[in-house]
Amino acid sequence: MKILFLNHNLAGRGTYFRCMGFARELVKRGHHVDLWTVSTEQDFQGTRVEEDGVNIWHTPRWGKVGRHDGGYALVDNIARIFAASEGRWDVVHAFDHRPNVLLPWLCLKMKMRCLLGKHRTLFVSDWCDWWTAGGITTSRRRFPVIDRIEQRIEEGSKRISDGVTVISSVLQQRAIEAGVNPDRLHLLPSGVDIEKFPLLDKNICRKMIGLPEDKPILGFIGFSLWDMELLATAFERVKKQIPQAVLLVIGGGVEESANDIFKQKFKIGADVFLPGVIPFSEAPKYLAACDIQLLPMEDNIANRARLPNKLCDYLASGRPIVASDVGEGGDIVRKHRVGMAVGGGVQNFAEACALLLQNDNLIKEFGRRAREAAITKYSYSRLTDSVLMFYERICK
Repeated sequence: MKILFLNHNLAGRGTYFRCMGFARELVKRGHHVDLWTVSTEQDFQGTRVEEDGVNIWHTPRWGKVGRHDGGYALVDNIARIFAASEGRWDVVHAFDHRPNVLLPWLCLKMKMRCLLGKHRTLFVSDWCDWWTAGGITTSRRRFPVIDRIEQRIEEGSKRISDGVTVISSVLQQRAIEAGVNPDRLHLLPSGVDIEKFPLLDKNICRKMIGLPEDKPILGFIGFSLWDMELLATAFERVKKQIPQAVLLVIGGGVEESANDIFKQKFKIGADVFLPGVIPFSEAPKYLAACDIQLLPMEDNIANRARLPNKLCDYLASGRPIVASDVGEGGDIVRKHRVGMAVGGGVQNFAEACALLLQNDNLIKEFGRRAREAAITKYSYSRLTDSVLMFYERICK
């Protein structure tokens, strides 16, 4: 099959990893996959590269990163619409409903209607975030009517799809309530590429990175700033119980306002290490340097609906996880017994971290189960089988 994945994110951020994980495995199975994503730097023409057999198009952007990164950049949308009008695929999979995903998807859909009988294309949507109706973008909208309009687009794009993949049971239920036929739904968590995530020795990794070898280290990775205050407050309370504890925060957030959050409370380079954005190939080394991985999440509708990519990376690192008992993340930690899913607020989260740091046997056992779950349940090689079965089912 010839497959097109439409991603609204910057390359190397957010849903891009979900797209790339499945695309890589589909190529291994002999399929041709094109992945359209957004360039991470100013690029007037766009760049096409091949990675692990996946044909990736970093679409043009005239503005700098930080402006119109959510799929609204005009030149990005125009370039994609023109490219869509010239191409033809067997499956077009749109990851969420942002303009640079939805507009080329609709363009191709209308084009295929005109060619009905000559070529059958499957149009699939992926739903992995709760955007409107109290979700991620609601508070950003100046006027409530804008959120209501976008809600109709978010839900309507799923109703007109041949099939819909959802990342969580919360979004699965929302899709049904929005009028999507349950027979056209497929619950599809994100995963991890085990081959690119080897199990590494903690002490060796600490030496390579330059982290203290004799202190307990808590790890966090991600670009989102949503829960950074919760992370900082929880670690502050952990320090009161275990003064020698260290926090490693990896990702783009530390280059922005999150940097100020930690500077106010801790000594950077002593209590908290902020390496910033690292190549994803380096992520296994950084996570392996930690004793425990952290997944703090405020209890809101956006967090209840999502399944952070970092969770599967945490599992693959072979380290235990302390997670807020919010949404699918807490369920996974509890179901596979890979750590502690904690409700009741920041104090309980901090106490769970301290308790785990003082129990080496529990750390080892949770870590062993985490690695096993990554291999047997959440590897992209296994999850991709279900994607192909879903394509085949909705085709019929």
